[in-house]
Amino acid sequence: MPQSSFTPRNFWEGRHQSYKQRIEGYYDFGAYGPGAGLDEYRQVSKEFQKMIDDAVQTGKTLRAMGSSWSFSTVGVAEHRLINTKNLRLSLALPDGYASSTYAGDHTKLRFFECGYSLGAINAELFAEKLSLKASGSNNGQTLPGAVSTGTHGSAFKFGATPDFVVGIHLITGPATQVYLERASYPVVTEEFAEEKLGAELIRNDALFNAALVSFGSFGIIRGMMIETRELFLLHASRSFQPFNSALKTGISALDFSGLNLPQPASKLYHFQVTFNPNEGTPPEEGALKVMFEDDYTDDYEPPVWDDAKPGPGASGLEVMGALIGAIPSPLTELVMPLLNAQVRAHLEPYAITGTFRDLFRGEIARGKVFASAVGVPLSRSLDALLKAFETYANFGTVLPMTFTVRFVKGTQALLGFTKFDPTCVLEIDGINTEKTQEFANAVWTKLEQDGIPFTMHWGKFNAFLTPARVRNVYGENVQKWIDSRETLLSPEVRSVFANDFLRSVGLAT
Repeated sequence: MPQSSFTPRNFWEGRHQSYKQRIEGYYDFGAYGPGAGLDEYRQVSKEFQKMIDDAVQTGKTLRAMGSSWSFSTVGVAEHRLINTKNLRLSLALPDGYASSTYAGDHTKLRFFECGYSLGAINAELFAEKLSLKASGSNNGQTLPGAVSTGTHGSAFKFGATPDFVVGIHLITGPATQVYLERASYPVVTEEFAEEKLGAELIRNDALFNAALVSFGSFGIIRGMMIETRELFLLHASRSFQPFNSALKTGISALDFSGLNLPQPASKLYHFQVTFNPNEGTPPEEGALKVMFEDDYTDDYEPPVWDDAKPGPGASGLEVMGALIGAIPSPLTELVMPLLNAQVRAHLEPYAITGTFRDLFRGEIARGKVFASAVGVPLSRSLDALLKAFETYANFGTVLPMTFTVRFVKGTQALLGFTKFDPTCVLEIDGINTEKTQEFANAVWTKLEQDGIPFTMHWGKFNAFLTPARVRNVYGENVQKWIDSRETLLSPEVRSVFANDFLRSVGLAT
């Protein structure tokens, strides 16, 4: 069994230097030995329970920290963190352990322990000719970290990462652990939860939908059961398209009839458009990225993997990250042509074919990048984008940034920020400065003033959130989420898994 250790440390800094959180230190685990299996898995679960018990007894807070991908402090604690990245056991559901009423294909179910990154999952599934159903723009996040903050991608016919999860193993206290499923969608037998994982099976739609996007505040996510699909190919391309009525109709209604697409719209899997506001407000063109679904064949030619460049699925975040250190200072109108040329170079057209493993790679962006995302109803998507352009036109400061719109099917997660069906995700990415943050807040204020409803990505810059704003957009789901947390966790354990972020948005009780 992997041995845990505790390393004292004064602070934890997010991957993108967006915050410094004072802590006491973090727990670490060694790697599993050869032949490790569920016996060792259950032993590690008991180790987690001891950590929770110690935190209860000493009045400390605790969180599993994933890959530290978030820009907000949503996933960190004020005292102790747990590095889970060496905890990587996986299994297919053994024969005889699928519920007799499971409506899916049990041979495509896979259970992944909490330390798995999406990249490692992509590699394992590829070897079995299987695939995830959705991905964010990169694959460096851990599965629980991506799911529990609502990482979204642009699968507008399927949904975001929470939407392929059908089972959640949670360590909920010093002597309790549960395996959650929806009552409306039973997947495994009671024997699997109890005998294999050592957890109590609970089937409850509200509890499951609450725990899906819960930022690590429902206890320690021990592992997740996901539904995979057959391996498939995506024909991906990016090209600059005029920001005309045809593109605006695509953005506002997902009506692609006026666009000259390289393949039939019926095969479209991924649709997004990136704009550079320094080329105009609005600019004459946008970088259209589309991916068309196709059957997998072994004779496809994977795109060349270049570790020095963002992957083909990269978002505006990676574009901005690539410009750190290359942008002249101070930024003035005189250097605008150079800035725009650099942005264009990182949005270069391409046409390639690949799987998730090929297209969505670990993000290489480091340094002080800014990333934000708000979700708006499809019917207000163009309005929201134009408000961002209008705000920039009146802002009076040159900022290196991009605006991107992506589209995702709505989620059942109670606090999933892709709550609208479908959701248009408006992303503002740039270099992290006070002026960039000021601009983003100005955009969000403008959306609010104009009555455009919007959610905010839990894992990106979101200091605009308040308890009133969270309740205004999520409505009765907020109380359902709080009630679910109180059902699963005792008051003492709720305190262990609370943090400043949870309190700041009115979700801690």
